[in-house]
Amino acid sequence: MKKSDWKVFSVGAVAASLTLAACGASASLDGAVSSLGASPYLQVHLTATFAGAGSQQVQQILAGFSYNVIEASTTGQALSQSVGNIDSEIDVNVANQTLLALREVGTNLYFEFNAQPLANIPGLGLTPQKLAAIELVVDNRWFEVPQSLITSLVPSSTPTEAQTAKEQALVQALLKSLTKVIEATPYTTLPGGGYSQTGTLASIAKAVLPVVAQAEGTNTGSSFSAFSFHTGKVHGTYTLGVTLSGSTATGGSIKVTAPNGSSGNATLEVDATVAHDTVTVAAPTEATVLTLALIQELEGQVTS
Repeated sequence: MKKSDWKVFSVGAVAASLTLAACGASASLDGAVSSLGASPYLQVHLTATFAGAGSQQVQQILAGFSYNVIEASTTGQALSQSVGNIDSEIDVNVANQTLLALREVGTNLYFEFNAQPLANIPGLGLTPQKLAAIELVVDNRWFEVPQSLITSLVPSSTPTEAQTAKEQALVQALLKSLTKVIEATPYTTLPGGGYSQTGTLASIAKAVLPVVAQAEGTNTGSSFSAFSFHTGKVHGTYTLGVTLSGSTATGGSIKVTAPNGSSGNATLEVDATVAHDTVTVAAPTEATVLTLALIQELEGQVTS
């Protein structure tokens, strides 16, 4: 399987650079961004909360969820120098139990599903009989997803050079616009090391939407006609934060507060902690190779 483009250290570097842009371009802050990919190993733990008007049902679900992202260089070099040679794992956790584990090791993709945490998700409505059926079929079993199966289920299409160049230009333009907004917004220094900044969602919309509109060939002003959208109607604020230990980034957060219907404001917050412990990602032993016939068989077992 081709190495994914979503490698978390690069995504994290972009997010951190946007956050840190508010703090100037000092050498120490540049070092904080670089620290995300400076080690052969990276672990990121993500949680989310939702508070305020109309948040109770969503928060009941979010409260139990967390996510772990693990990356390990296969060459022993820093992640930033190991593109194409990084093994990865993503864990979805519910009530401190792993619900789903995904691993990309070399060219192979693996997953393991643990059904028991499903019982801890509010409102899911799984009967004990259905849960037992799922456990019987797939519980605590590693599966290997071969490239041939992925290709048969999701036919790949190779983008042209022109399409690739257009997408890259759009990403660069978006980052440039966001960076300008964040650089122009005041920030505060955190007592324990790090920075925080609060700005308006309208300022983000005014910077981003015209760039997207121009790329799509629509109105380049504040009115984004492609979606019947006007940036003047965007209300709410964002808060970006990054924590540091010296010049090393140890965490980050983004908080968005905006109207939620007619009940008032609600706030969605995503928090991340970062570590660089020596944690490798290994291929599971005795994984069952998935085929179309096996998928149909497993579906039939669960249904019956």
